[in-house]
Amino acid sequence: MGLFDKKYCDICGDKIGLLGNRKLEDGNMCKDCAKKLSPFFSDRRSSTVNEIKQQLAYREQNKQILSGFSPMFTFGEDDKIYIDPMKQSFVVSRRNPGSWSDENPDVIPLSSVTGCNLRVDEDREELYTQGKDGEEVSYNPPRYKFTYDFYIDIKVNNPYFDDITAKLNDNEVEGMGTMEYNRYQQTAQQVINNLTQNGNAGMPMTGGFNQPMNNGMPMNQGYAPAGAYGQPNPYAQQNVYAQQQPNPYAQQNPYNQPMNNGYAPANGYNQPMNNGYNQPMNQGYNQQPVSQSWVCPSCQANNDGGRFCAFCGTPKQ
Repeated sequence: MGLFDKKYCDICGDKIGLLGNRKLEDGNMCKDCAKKLSPFFSDRRSSTVNEIKQQLAYREQNKQILSGFSPMFTFGEDDKIYIDPMKQSFVVSRRNPGSWSDENPDVIPLSSVTGCNLRVDEDREELYTQGKDGEEVSYNPPRYKFTYDFYIDIKVNNPYFDDITAKLNDNEVEGMGTMEYNRYQQTAQQVINNLTQNGNAGMPMTGGFNQPMNNGMPMNQGYAPAGAYGQPNPYAQQNVYAQQQPNPYAQQNPYNQPMNNGYAPANGYNQPMNNGYNQPMNQGYNQQPVSQSWVCPSCQANNDGGRFCAFCGTPKQ
């Protein structure tokens, strides 16, 4: 068979046009069939014809699931992370829900997420000043402009891919520690909490980027549909760990355990007051003081204390 002989797609059987062949491990695939694969799939060349057919069957099922996917919350401005708390699933796509038909993004159960991390990429650009002859010269010492991109790296348990990367910001973020930088950091943490089920997906702790601002702080503290302005306020959230997770120190610390019949556990310091040095005032060393009154041997006057009689000055015996 010659180099320029016509090839046929081993998936759909159609003739493959010029420059339209997509090589498989044991066959060929046309570009139209390749478009139907998952956008997160990257092992085409090492996949067999049978494996590609199985994935395309899975992708057809995904269309049916996607038609019932109803995202309530959205994160991100470049890639978008859509979360449906009722179906406990999420979708990553650059498109809006109304234009998903061609892309058919995978609907991924939250239970299949095995890891989720924030990755911040830094880019450094040197700044220059103008020299005597108008040319660009470096500062001494050199000065730089730093910009940042925020990525969410998601690990999933899926037969056709195990990594998803979503870029949160659409424009580079200038300056570490700025309000914009901190906003992306905080929202990234909320994404991680939702996708790893450390928090409740879609509950008030969920926040987004498109929030109206008042003196630099978000105003809206309610809910908004996916892709809309007015996402829940990420700055007004309570600590989800304090709300939902037991305090490990209260369970394990022997010093904070309740009394057991008046005694603390072995080696504990919070023992009852009738044991040890912390005794009540009527026991041990802190008993009520004895009366100090005495009668003067000379004038027989009653004295309430002191070493000498208050009436005649005779020393106390």
